[in-house]
Amino acid sequence: MMERVLRGRISSPLPYGVLSDYDRADHTVQLPAIELANGQARALVLPSLGGRLWSLIDEASGRELVHRNPRLRWANFGLTDAWFAGGIEWNLGSTGHSTTSNLPVHAAVLDTPLGPVVRLWEWERTRDLVLQVDLWLSDARLMASTRVLNPDPEPKPLYYWTNIAVPETRGTRVLVPADTAWRTDYAGVLERVSVPFPDGEVDVSVPSASRYAADYFYEVGDQHGRLVAAVEPDGRGIAQTSTAALRGRKLFLWGNGPGGRRWQDWLGITGTRYLEIQAGVCPTQLEHDLLEGYASRTWTEAFAPLELDPSVVAADYGVAAQAARDAVHAATPPAWLAAQHDRWLHEVADLGPGELVHTGSGWGRVELALRGAPQLPGTPFPEVADESLPLLRFVETDDPTALDDIDPQRPTLPVVSDRWVARLSDAVERGAGWWARYALGTARHLRGDLDGAQAAYGRSAELQPTAMTLRGEALLAGDATTRDELYRRACALAPDDRRLAVERLVALLDAGRSEDVVAAVAGLPEAVREHGRTRMVLAEAMAALGQDAAALEVLERLEVPDLAEGDRTLAELWQRLCPGKPVPRPLDFRMSPGPGSDQT
Repeated sequence: MMERVLRGRISSPLPYGVLSDYDRADHTVQLPAIELANGQARALVLPSLGGRLWSLIDEASGRELVHRNPRLRWANFGLTDAWFAGGIEWNLGSTGHSTTSNLPVHAAVLDTPLGPVVRLWEWERTRDLVLQVDLWLSDARLMASTRVLNPDPEPKPLYYWTNIAVPETRGTRVLVPADTAWRTDYAGVLERVSVPFPDGEVDVSVPSASRYAADYFYEVGDQHGRLVAAVEPDGRGIAQTSTAALRGRKLFLWGNGPGGRRWQDWLGITGTRYLEIQAGVCPTQLEHDLLEGYASRTWTEAFAPLELDPSVVAADYGVAAQAARDAVHAATPPAWLAAQHDRWLHEVADLGPGELVHTGSGWGRVELALRGAPQLPGTPFPEVADESLPLLRFVETDDPTALDDIDPQRPTLPVVSDRWVARLSDAVERGAGWWARYALGTARHLRGDLDGAQAAYGRSAELQPTAMTLRGEALLAGDATTRDELYRRACALAPDDRRLAVERLVALLDAGRSEDVVAAVAGLPEAVREHGRTRMVLAEAMAALGQDAAALEVLERLEVPDLAEGDRTLAELWQRLCPGKPVPRPLDFRMSPGPGSDQT
């Protein structure tokens, strides 16, 4: 376990960028959707949002089996910031919500021996792995067969979890045949606990009984037909089971404390409640397995309605969990599921998808071209007219000047893998311009080669001054004065870049230059100045200057759209300004107790 915990951590989501320019206004939007229906179940997939399974209806009862959020509400919960709650998501990459959760994926509908199959696929760029998820219906079950392919000779860390959001009521019970779990919480503690009573009389199998948010990774060992289920007091619910490659099972609960309730309202609408049941390739989400070179890992999951006797649901946990296991295995026998997986793998997985019904990114095509590799039969990657196109032209023609077509006002984010570093280094030797040097600077910066990064950033700025190269130099600056001058120049080139402006403000605040923060905020464009994140930094600066009344005025009407998971800033700032007074509910996002907490 420790070997897996120490493997595979990433320090940056690059080459993906941060997605944080969302707001909390209500807008009517139209989204492409793909529906599967067979008279017993109906499923809805959102291919423009990572292929999220947004709805799963049991036709016999008319029940929605997953949490279908009434609103798309984003917050900073993902590896690239933006994340939204609801449905079933497919998380490949590294610990956290996937880099692709808000990006389009390729999708097609196939006619197969298993019936209609919705195929979703994309190239995950932090690991250079190919994710394929095939969805189909079997009676009342939604089936999901997944393949993760390593197209390269070197072994790579493998992280994958399926997250299933389900409605939570006061009586919802989560059942897994296990009596111990690894628990993590927002205080940073990992501990092995008994379930369902880790702390005295509180039964965590009823998530609403818990006070604070926590993850419970059940120790299911080598159980045959591993499963997790969520059921209501009337015995109805949903169960997930899978073939053996998905080893882990997890419960995430928000708890009934002020912070958990506030987050649930923030991520949906007031009064909506949900929890997550999950399954992954490792026992916990702190771990990364190893996927060997040119290897693939496959599994099949079944998501199905579950109905138990209400008296059993209310029984002793061990009795209830065993009843859930018996019911799931009767409806979806492990041997049957394994046979379905084998049939999918040999008869469906490599079928060509034919015409796409939705297009993802062009990066899969670029990466295959970089390797000189042929298309993959089941997951071909088309050319796409997105930010990847100049890189595709560069690789196809081996012409370094093709990179000069990249717009310096909206540059393609740097590619940072070892393959790209080698290719771009060669291109620079043959005359590639500002972008290749900017990309090399970023890649070296990421690897800790600070002198090399500084040299590349500097040469890029000489050829084409851009906000991003100046920002890179600011991050490397050894003193606060030089750093702020570089940030100031970067912001002058990109005055409407809110994230860049906030990064400058935070650097000033960290340097103890709170007066400069107040002055800098006053000079920002209105849209940047009035954003909640900017206002939060302003309130912190005012508090540091002893301007408590002004800071409190900002704080009392503050809404920060991109507030981060686990962020305690608002509550702690209130406690500094109003010691002894309860934190107002709109500001209380604390998901664990902490120093000075007034949560009881």
